[in-house]
Amino acid sequence: MAKDFEIKQQGPGFRTRVAEIASATVIEPGDLVTMTSNLIVKADANSTALAYAINGSAAGETSIEITEGNDFTLVGTGDDVYSEDYRGDLVDLVVDNGTQQIDVGASVKDVFQIIGAEDSGTVGSASGIEVRINKPLF
Repeated sequence: MAKDFEIKQQGPGFRTRVAEIASATVIEPGDLVTMTSNLIVKADANSTALAYAINGSAAGETSIEITEGNDFTLVGTGDDVYSEDYRGDLVDLVVDNGTQQIDVGASVKDVFQIIGAEDSGTVGSASGIEVRINKPLF
């Protein structure tokens, strides 16, 4: 299965950490995660802070490597096509049929910021939209 998100660029302050996960939880590489009851879980539309799962975690594992901070750029797919007007916007995460996407039209949780660069997406395409986590988990 393709990654929902990929890291495009890492800044000089890029860091990761190992965090605890419930042994029955499966997180795929490239998933966004959050925390519930002090354990890492897959993020959903209600998540208020995010981290990126570097390698994922299989059933039976009790730890996962995730990002710390937000000194990196992610590339993902929007729930609608990209518009130049979205540059710099704060937006949300949405899950559609198990796939995590950038909710380009909504701004309630503000967990992402669309990159303000000229090449942060292709107008008329939902794929390849660049974001930064606006509210990092750690």
